[in-house]
Amino acid sequence: RDNPMVAELLKHQVPVVACGVPLGFEGSVGYVAADDRAGARTMTRHLLDTGRTRVAMITGPLDTPGGTLRLEGYREAVGDAFDETLVAHGDYSRESGRLAMAELIGRRPDLDAVFVANDLMAAGALVALQAAGRSVPDDVAVGGFDDSGVAAALHPALTTMRQPFERISAEMVRLLLETVEGAEPAAVTLQTTLVRRAST
Repeated sequence: RDNPMVAELLKHQVPVVACGVPLGFEGSVGYVAADDRAGARTMTRHLLDTGRTRVAMITGPLDTPGGTLRLEGYREAVGDAFDETLVAHGDYSRESGRLAMAELIGRRPDLDAVFVANDLMAAGALVALQAAGRSVPDDVAVGGFDDSGVAAALHPALTTMRQPFERISAEMVRLLLETVEGAEPAAVTLQTTLVRRAST
């Protein structure tokens, strides 16, 4: 939050467009973002729709928009069943996903699904589940977020939320050119898409 680099760029009137919601600068910096909250809601509901009842979450860092908004979407989807013991935190790295999954298994061995806030952490979570003798998806269903290159290559291949990266890039260029021409900051939010694979 309140990124000093963004503050410095604004101070010097350098045109800026952010990729993702620029926390603390939403009113003064244009941005293009995937709909993190709605995507997280969709993935969590998908896991619930497979008949799972104890859906855990591994969040991203809570000082990032993806970290906070994906957690909010998960909370909205589980509603009154929200349980803090089913939530662990990562930093978007593979190793943090492995450690968070091991923490969750230790704390809640009864969990039967996990929504992981990015695909790289989900790769680590799969390692932890395998080490704990849990079969995916038979024992634990796993869903990720991004549809990065790693998702389809995992074993089992990862069900995930696809971000429209090419469209995000194109919209960022468009908004930046408008900003250079003197337009007011604008925000564009793009939908994510559920990609079903073998992990759920």
